[in-house]
Amino acid sequence: MYCLLTRRHLDDLWQRFSYFPPPLSLKHPKRLWFHAASVGEIQAAKALITALHKQETRVDIVITTVTRQGHLAAKKQLANIAQCLYAPIDLPLIVDRFIAKLNPDVYICLETELWPNTLRLMQAKGVKTLLLNGRLSENAFRRYSIISGFMRQVVRCFNTTSVIHEIDRKRYIALGLEPDKIEVNGNAKYDQPIESFVPLFDHQDDLDRTSLQERVGNHFRNLLDLNKNHPVIIAGSTHSGEESMMIDTFIALSATIPDLVLVVAPRHIERIDQIESDWRSKNINFKRLSQARSSLQGQKIILVDQMGVLASLYSIGTYVFCGGSLVDRGGHNIMEPAMWGKPPFFGPHMSDFNDARSLLENQGAGFLVNNTEELITKILYFHLHQDSYQDASERALTVAAAQQGAATRQADLIRQALDD
Repeated sequence: MYCLLTRRHLDDLWQRFSYFPPPLSLKHPKRLWFHAASVGEIQAAKALITALHKQETRVDIVITTVTRQGHLAAKKQLANIAQCLYAPIDLPLIVDRFIAKLNPDVYICLETELWPNTLRLMQAKGVKTLLLNGRLSENAFRRYSIISGFMRQVVRCFNTTSVIHEIDRKRYIALGLEPDKIEVNGNAKYDQPIESFVPLFDHQDDLDRTSLQERVGNHFRNLLDLNKNHPVIIAGSTHSGEESMMIDTFIALSATIPDLVLVVAPRHIERIDQIESDWRSKNINFKRLSQARSSLQGQKIILVDQMGVLASLYSIGTYVFCGGSLVDRGGHNIMEPAMWGKPPFFGPHMSDFNDARSLLENQGAGFLVNNTEELITKILYFHLHQDSYQDASERALTVAAAQQGAATRQADLIRQALDD
């Protein structure tokens, strides 16, 4: 009614009722329908489609989303390789009309998108149905368990299921999914080879992770005039307000860790002048990273004013804080420092990366801090308990490594469904 009265979002409305022209000409013999709820699932879809295209390009791809933000993200990231539409309302006549227009060979749900009528119609029409990058939170599992008989029918519509973690596997089986139809393959969103983080370096000599980390670390330590024993805090992707918090943290910690160095990398490079002006007004002694060629000798605070280096800088961090999380900006990718074996510290605002947070936090490989006092306390604890911190570092590396190949493994499941 809102759309009809205001004339806004009418295109969205018609698509949700399955009124639209045929979305793609039949250029290829096979067609995939990916369904993603919103922005987070679009990231997984992108990783899966990228991995699939390394094996199979002769497919037409349609991706549907529920939210407007998800639709915009899909169009921005995937419009060149997929047709982006709004998902049909989950009513039999509407879904049936959508399927008739699309004629998919394989339907792929992402994460927790369990639409009963859609799944039942896919099964009835013989469309192969996959749940990929699947997860099931404890709260969702409890809700679904109340209607376990109904959910048993829903989850048994899937031909194949791939979930992120073993706990997700156990929960889906408890709901009634057959054990032989589910496997654990990690999170496709975080299937990033460490080489992709360090484009400044030549990988033709096929270095292993340890050797690559040593090479990258040596580069930045030389650049910043640091030795291997220098403790370094990397504050990555910080937002307004967090830079001051990091300065306060650094000052407090320096009393106990005298050789400490702070490296601050703002999320938006255009804020550099503002941060610099604020620090100068407070008589904070610092230099920009771009001044490294002139001299950073003995400098305790470094402001990163270059794009594309943060993921590599994590390699020299002793402690890593990921920004956008002590202020409400949804957090940032905490799996990047974990790839280097750095257990990240992060604030409570992690809505954009809750899945990564769960993966790391559940294994004691990432640490929530609600304020700077908690950040200071936890860093001091680990400074005094190096064995505990080393254990956490190894767990972070293990969690990150478990995600490697996740997109490729799940793309293989899609290819197998296409071939059957």
